[in-house]
Amino acid sequence: MFRTLQPVVLRTLRPLSLRARTLATHAADLPSTSLEGAVKDEADAPVDSTPGVSTDSWKAERRQRPHLGIKVDENHGLWAFFRRKEEPNEKVTYEAFEAIDVAKDGSGRSWTAAELRRKSFKDLHTLWYVLLRERNLLATQVEDARRHNVHASMLSAYDNVRKCRKSMARIKYVINERRLAYEAKIKLYEQQREEAIIAAQEKEEAEKREAEAQAEAQAQEELAAQRGEASDPQSAARLAGAGLFETTPESPQSQSDSHGKES
Repeated sequence: MFRTLQPVVLRTLRPLSLRARTLATHAADLPSTSLEGAVKDEADAPVDSTPGVSTDSWKAERRQRPHLGIKVDENHGLWAFFRRKEEPNEKVTYEAFEAIDVAKDGSGRSWTAAELRRKSFKDLHTLWYVLLRERNLLATQVEDARRHNVHASMLSAYDNVRKCRKSMARIKYVINERRLAYEAKIKLYEQQREEAIIAAQEKEEAEKREAEAQAEAQAQEELAAQRGEASDPQSAARLAGAGLFETTPESPQSQSDSHGKES
C-alpha cells in the first residue's frame, strides 16, 4: 500500500517545473511560511469598504497574470504575428485565431493581374512583403488553433491563405512579364547597337578609302606639276639652241642686191 501511495505523495510534494510555472495563467495559493510575507499580504489587501466588492474577487484579479508580470515592449516585432484589434475604449488586444464570421469578414479578395500591372516595382515589392506578413499571421493562427484542438473548418485562415497565395503568384507573374519584356528590349538594343557599330565602321572605312584616293590624286598632281616645271627649262634651251643654227630664207630684194653687186 505504501508503495502505491509513494509516487502520489512525491508527485504532490514535488515543485512545479519551470515550464508549468511559465505556462500558468493564475498564481497558485501557496501558504506563506514567513510572518513578514503574511503581514505584507495583509497590508497590500484593500479595505472592503465598498459594498459588492469583495477582497476575494480582488485577490483573484490580483493573482491573474496573463503576462507573468513581465513588461513587454508594445512595439515589439513579434506582435505582428497576431491580429491587432482596437476596441472603442481605446484598448488594444491581439487575437490568437479568428473564427469564421461572414457578417464581419472584411478580408476582401485577391489581387488581379490587371490591377498589379499598373503598379510600380516598389509597390509590387511592398505588397509582396505585406502578403508575406499576412501569411505568417495566418500560419500563427492555424498553429494556435491546432494546439487548442480547434477544427480547421471553424477558421477563416485557410481561405485567406489561398487569397494571399493567389495574389503572390500573380505578383510573380507580372514581375516575370516585365523581366521578359526587359530582356527582349535589351536584346533589341544590343542588335541595333551592333548594326549601328557595323554601319559606323563601314562609313569610317569608306571615308578612309576616299581620303586615301584624294591623297593619291593630289600626290599624282604634284608629281605631274614637278615634272612639268623640270621640262620647261629643257625645252627653252632646246629652242634657243635650235634658233642659233637655223637658216632663214632670203627675200627677193636681198637677192637682187646681191646680183647687182656681182655685176
